[in-house]
Amino acid sequence: MINFKKNIYLSLIFIFLIIPIFFGVYVEYLYVYDSSLLVIFILVLGLIFFLILDEITVLYCYNEQSVEAIKKHDVINALIKKKNKEIIWIFLPMIIIIEELIFRYYLIGFFINQLDFDIISAIFISSFIFSSYHIHIWFRFKNLRILMIYLVDSFFLGLFNGYILLTLGLISCILIHYSIVLLLYYGIYKRYFKSNLDIT
Repeated sequence: MINFKKNIYLSLIFIFLIIPIFFGVYVEYLYVYDSSLLVIFILVLGLIFFLILDEITVLYCYNEQSVEAIKKHDVINALIKKKNKEIIWIFLPMIIIIEELIFRYYLIGFFINQLDFDIISAIFISSFIFSSYHIHIWFRFKNLRILMIYLVDSFFLGLFNGYILLTLGLISCILIHYSIVLLLYYGIYKRYFKSNLDIT
């Protein structure tokens, strides 16, 4: 049974973050602003980069202790136990939408529109803040290797999705974030847990 109270909080945060959009806050970041060949080329290069990064992470960044620790992650646990699929299809996307709203949509929008930051500074600072936010991973897993993976991956994702927000809009950021994260978790599951489950 998934944590009911946690999901109520998530739902309330989600609703709270959506409301300002209906009042026109930063609506320019909802839509595709630039879909030139250069943007599509950078999108494809970025996705290839993250596929390679995910593969390297799964193959070389986990050791015995970090594999044992990551088993407690909600998504990995749902894949292993083959239940609580709503974690993968409802609550993971909800968390990703919340993160994209806070760290891309509102933070970059605030930096550019209210503080007059240039685009590169706004993206870089929001990426650093997004990466730093993942320090909470330490308190969950108490594993330095997992923490470093999250800090590095989230910083690069912040840079990439910052660019995507300003060219292809928020929906593209959400889809990219969800796809990259789900592929990483599935890769971890497939390499370290799926074969063990098949044997038993």
